[in-house]
Amino acid sequence: MEAIDEAMRRIVHGRRWIVAFDVSAAAADTVERLRRWGASDVLVVSATEGLGDQPAGVLVHHTRSRGATIIDGIRAYFRSIAQPAPELARLVDEFDPDGAALVLAPPFASGDGYLGRRLYGGRRIEWTALEDKTTVDRLWDEAGVRRAPRRVVAVTDAAQAAADVAGPLGTVWVADNKQGWHGGGDYVRWVPDPAAAAEAAEWFADRADLVRVMPFLDGLPCSIHGFVTASGAAAFRPVEMVVLRRLDRAGFVYAGPSTFWDPPADVRESMRGIAVRVGQHLARRVGYLGPFSVDGVCSADGFLPTELNPRLSAGIGAQTAGMDIPLEMMTMALIEGDLDIDAEWLERRVVDWADSHRVGGMGLPVDVGAEPASTHLRFVGGVAQETTAEAAEATMEIGPAPTGGFVRMRLLAERVGVGGSSAPYAVAAAALAATMWGITVPPLAAALDRCSE
Repeated sequence: MEAIDEAMRRIVHGRRWIVAFDVSAAAADTVERLRRWGASDVLVVSATEGLGDQPAGVLVHHTRSRGATIIDGIRAYFRSIAQPAPELARLVDEFDPDGAALVLAPPFASGDGYLGRRLYGGRRIEWTALEDKTTVDRLWDEAGVRRAPRRVVAVTDAAQAAADVAGPLGTVWVADNKQGWHGGGDYVRWVPDPAAAAEAAEWFADRADLVRVMPFLDGLPCSIHGFVTASGAAAFRPVEMVVLRRLDRAGFVYAGPSTFWDPPADVRESMRGIAVRVGQHLARRVGYLGPFSVDGVCSADGFLPTELNPRLSAGIGAQTAGMDIPLEMMTMALIEGDLDIDAEWLERRVVDWADSHRVGGMGLPVDVGAEPASTHLRFVGGVAQETTAEAAEATMEIGPAPTGGFVRMRLLAERVGVGGSSAPYAVAAAALAATMWGITVPPLAAALDRCSE
């Protein structure tokens, strides 16, 4: 860590930096590290404040861009810094008159730069292309990863494809990247029966040319993460992806990652083996460097992948929360060629930390503006109730986000215990949040953990 810290100091010292994260609360730790490493000055440009402490001692500008969904919010934010309003352009030029500042942006950023400055450690175009859900099955086959059957067809042919591959719970459709990168379940639809296929086809018609049609995999949504360096591919621990099922209609609500869940030991090692094989294949195929995740479902038939995220994702953030390793900045420096990272050392540090420091709960975007508020929760018979800090099993808060608002619930591992799914707690907390704060939350249900059956 001393060597990494010294390397980061050499990279950062004496330079101006623009931290362009969509919520400024997410920039607080990065700003603190940049100042400690000797940055000459730091400017934060975000869409809104977000939940948590704000960056201290630096100028912060909010573009106030908005979007109806997570992806819409992200896209609106990137538009606001790719083509900045005159007020923001003047602010940036005053901060950095010679144009020498470097921009730090979220891990899904790519391209040459934003705000008229160079993006530091951005993803390469060929890496971004790997995130297309309609082409990733070729990668699974090349890397020797077992997968579910699927059909990739024109939207107009999706209903017939669904009839061909449907399981007991129907099918799941996902769009290509016609409208760009997408995640958070925004371009995913559950199609339980032929009657729902026509509506799904109409929804996808304006958003995609192709869709991938797979049987609905009944089990716990989860992911395995890895990290590629010049020395090899590290594999981390499995993470539950809290994907809740809507009860008012066939659909999903993505509510973030959780490291509370422990799959059976053989499943854990199988998933870690998949991460190593995929990481090694990415390095050979496209010279990949940095973190990635393989998302999928753990059913009674084991883990089956559904998508690849070739970037730092929320699941890695959950595993490294509170660590002394600045993984986001290290990733950018690795991609730039300014830093070497030993894969074996990183794997050992992250897995040990993540196994002993669990993070679980829920993150739920809402489409209305929200004033900050917080409370403490306990769970009685599957129902969330407000309680005192002394009796709390979780905390819950609401605040602003690029979608309008955001609800975050954090489980207290020492009160709840670990090993099981966080999804039932998320369902209960979401129902209470709707009542407490007057937000619209559909009736939700948790997926069952079939992985241990």
